[in-house]
Amino acid sequence: MQTMMNTRSMKTYQRRASALALVLLSTRSDHAESFGRHCIQSPLHTSQNHIRRTPITSSSTTTTITALSAAKKKSAEPKETETEIRDRILAEIDSGMRQYPSWISEYGEPQDEFLLDDDDDGAIDASTLGQWDEKDFQAKFDYEWDPDEGDEDPNNLDPAYEYAASFQLDEEGIEVGYNPIFGRSNPIDGRTILNPPDSYVIDEKTRDDRLVPKEFPDGDIEIKANADVIALRKSLKIIETHTDPFLKMEVPNHMATWHGYPEQLSYPKQDYMNNRFTKPEDVTDFDKLGPARARQLAVQLARARNNEWLPEGTSEAYHASKTAIYKEKGVLTGSTLPGQADPEVVAKIQPAMDVLGDVVELLSIEADTVFRFKYHGLIKNKRGMSAWAGVLIRNCDVDCTGVVFETGFRKRDPYYDGGSHWYGPY
Repeated sequence: MQTMMNTRSMKTYQRRASALALVLLSTRSDHAESFGRHCIQSPLHTSQNHIRRTPITSSSTTTTITALSAAKKKSAEPKETETEIRDRILAEIDSGMRQYPSWISEYGEPQDEFLLDDDDDGAIDASTLGQWDEKDFQAKFDYEWDPDEGDEDPNNLDPAYEYAASFQLDEEGIEVGYNPIFGRSNPIDGRTILNPPDSYVIDEKTRDDRLVPKEFPDGDIEIKANADVIALRKSLKIIETHTDPFLKMEVPNHMATWHGYPEQLSYPKQDYMNNRFTKPEDVTDFDKLGPARARQLAVQLARARNNEWLPEGTSEAYHASKTAIYKEKGVLTGSTLPGQADPEVVAKIQPAMDVLGDVVELLSIEADTVFRFKYHGLIKNKRGMSAWAGVLIRNCDVDCTGVVFETGFRKRDPYYDGGSHWYGPY
């Protein structure tokens, strides 16, 4: 019983080994080399067919093991790349081991595409074009010009031609295509050519009568009449136009090319000592100062109104111009200029001044009942503080019909409302 089970297990093992060998051999067969009509049969294919036809017995164990060893050796070999497969197939075709399939004749020979029935005598010979070198890359087109290097402006009009007016007027004397919102839109402008050049074949400057067929026989009376018609048409200076498919409007056929100007990539260099006010002998030499002192002095000069960047007296004249209107009209309201105040009234309102403290500064008393103060507090509290100051003055048994808080040019508090303290007036 034990012997029969061992025999049965051996047969099962042989069947599994044979199936594994078949899978490996079919996988490692030639990479679908069906390109040729007569493919070369691989020895492995024969062994596979033989294995399929031969029943699996103990005598076929040696053959199976041999096939497995061959499959392992072949799997260990490096795989062929597509280039190696192509070269191998082409080599087999050249040696006669392979043949082209029958359907290849429908595509023709690749070499036939490069064969011409006859050579074109007028074709350009590449050998006559010269040799390219680095100097060819140094050449510039018309739009590649640098005015700083002294290149001629390609946008200049050629004096050999006549040009239309800068703008065209309609019957009512209004510019054609002008819109008060978008401006000018007429494509016919001062760069439109009125007498465009003819083709070099018929132009009088480049014409070669030997190459151009005669329009009329010699001595024909039509020669002079045709020349008169051509001269008349040219004298009319009619602008040749065509309809642009995108703009849907008439545009001229001949215009002077506009190449534009080079893009300005940086600001022009200025003199480091460009100063219109300070004399060279009075200029501050920041290079001799240390970094800390140089920065401190620069901030002082930048924040001061009369500094070395302005001529002497400029700041004083500026402030005088701001207060000149008050002296001219004899009015102090709106300014921070001091006026007259009764000392007795000032002494009576001293308790109110002590309460207000440094927030206000008495400027004058107008009409005996109107008090002017210079206000140093926040602008947002100005109205409330003025009302409270009036209450305090009345509590001192002083007649008060109005309180005016003067702030000069200060309109807001930049440090408190998020504004920039460099932007004035405040």
